Amino acid sequence: MAGKLTTTRIRARERRRFYRAPLVVGGRMRDSAGNEYDCRTADLSPGDVRIASPERQPGVGERVVLYLDGFGRLSGKVARQCNEGEVAIIFDFSAHKREKLAEQLTIVINKDLGITMPQTAISPTRANAARIELETGEAYEGEILDFSLAGITLKTPKPAPLGAWVRVGGVYGRVARLIEGGFAVDFEPRRRG
Repeated sequence: MAGKLTTTRIRARERRRFYRAPLVVGGRMRDSAGNEYDCRTADLSPGDVRIASPERQPGVGERVVLYLDGFGRLSGKVARQCNEGEVAIIFDFSAHKREKLAEQLTIVINKDLGITMPQTAISPTRANAARIELETGEAYEGEILDFSLAGITLKTPKPAPLGAWVRVGGVYGRVARLIEGGFAVDFEPRRRG
């Protein structure tokens, strides 16, 4: 039975069109009747969101409008009930709005990582610096070569083992591939216990 549950979870994760960033943002949710409730995100992507509300959980198929701090107005339909008090909402807005949301998410995640994009070409290495901590406790400075909502590519003094947990700034991930002079990390929430 446990094998089936794990397989189902893996398939569900693979079906997602967008990476969901583990991001907690407060806001308000308006249901189809026009009533507003406090809510917060559990995770967010350019295509969907997992929302928790202590006051009311809308039903599957119900259209809702969200007003999230720092992200503005987002709308969609409830796709399913998740954990107790949580629902998954698939956004129903244009591709342009989705691109803008992806940009906003990238900025917020980079801020959490402590990444500052270079504003001048005077010192790009300093602006792209990141502190990298391995699960062994070893830590060193690296340089950010590329980043997205799903992961980050780093130039480092030495490689980390494939599959190893690393922390870059305040975000965890696993080493997904090695490159010449560094490695790439796929962001993944670290499970405790």
